[in-house]
Amino acid sequence: MIIPTTFVAMTDAPPYSTGEMRLKGGLKRTAFFPVIGRYAKQYKLHNSYLKPDYITDPLEEYWATRNVAGLWDVTGEEPIEVRGPDALAVMNDLVPRDLTRLRDGRCLYCIMCYDHGGIVEDGVLIRFSRDRFWWVGGPAHAEQWIYAHAVGRDATVTSFLDDIHVASIQGPRSRDILQRVASSDLATVSYYGTGETKLCGVPVLLSRTGYTGELGFDIYVAVPEAAKMFEGVWDAGRPDGMKLCGSQALNIRRTEAAIINVGQDFDWRHNPFEVGLGWMVDLNKPSFAGREALVRIREAGIHRRLIGLRLDGATSAAQGDMIRHGTTAVGRVTSAIQSPTLGYPIAMGFVDATAGTPGTGLTIAMAGGDVGAEVVPMPFLDPDRKLAKV
Repeated sequence: MIIPTTFVAMTDAPPYSTGEMRLKGGLKRTAFFPVIGRYAKQYKLHNSYLKPDYITDPLEEYWATRNVAGLWDVTGEEPIEVRGPDALAVMNDLVPRDLTRLRDGRCLYCIMCYDHGGIVEDGVLIRFSRDRFWWVGGPAHAEQWIYAHAVGRDATVTSFLDDIHVASIQGPRSRDILQRVASSDLATVSYYGTGETKLCGVPVLLSRTGYTGELGFDIYVAVPEAAKMFEGVWDAGRPDGMKLCGSQALNIRRTEAAIINVGQDFDWRHNPFEVGLGWMVDLNKPSFAGREALVRIREAGIHRRLIGLRLDGATSAAQGDMIRHGTTAVGRVTSAIQSPTLGYPIAMGFVDATAGTPGTGLTIAMAGGDVGAEVVPMPFLDPDRKLAKV
């Protein structure tokens, strides 16, 4: 185990320890910086941590991920633990999927919604037992939302943002590379499953998840031994052509996979039906945060939607570019890349629902002039997620 397993009931106190100020500010180095800092020169900020934007070249890192494996520092993805007799009740009240059906040791991609139906955040929920869950998300307000719903219940809420850092290995050879330094058989960790093991002698939690649409694992490791583990995995994969990777390569692959990004492709003003996540809203479930609003939204229908676009020509769009249907402005681009695998530019964007039908021709007003585009289904690449499930 990489964290303590004791639990102290707090029915007469808030479900959070008092003390240190809980502000997510500053510029912090992750526990993997002793390794990454030898190679990376360009960084970005994610949830208070400096992360590599690229190491060598984003395309080189992208192709290494597609063909072999890429190794990322994804710290800033924040494990928030809910622990205690009421842990299942707390999280089941927040997630519009039925967590009573989720087995121990399994993950679930899901969302939490505010009472008005807007999305708090999407994330990976891990069920260890009915008394212990992790919500793993990013820089949105999930921690505060969970805390607010745990007050008065027999559960504690703990953020491990600064205590457990997260690496991710993604690509077709990722399992083989990890197996060389793992103390247990990784073939037993199925898609969206978890497993505790040691990597390079360091205790870790693995989840077979990721942000790329490729076969891969997210690795949760306590800070004191994180650098040792990260360097060992890097040494194990380097002879095969695995690359250390940065955020730009990750953005290319996640856009091809149509994995949406909070704060970029959606925020608290968007509901699940608009962003294509209505499939995870179980309105047969009698109660969860936001249910009444989501019932009304579904009955009324949506007025805008997140769509996929294939662009004409060879020039990529930019976030914020206007989208027109004929001469009418109908939305804006949220994410856009030149897809190396597909060989043409693709984008995601919010548009009026009437302009979002696949096959519809639209125009994107780009810096160099207008470019035609066609609404296409998402994901753009590997729509059945076969690569991740092998």
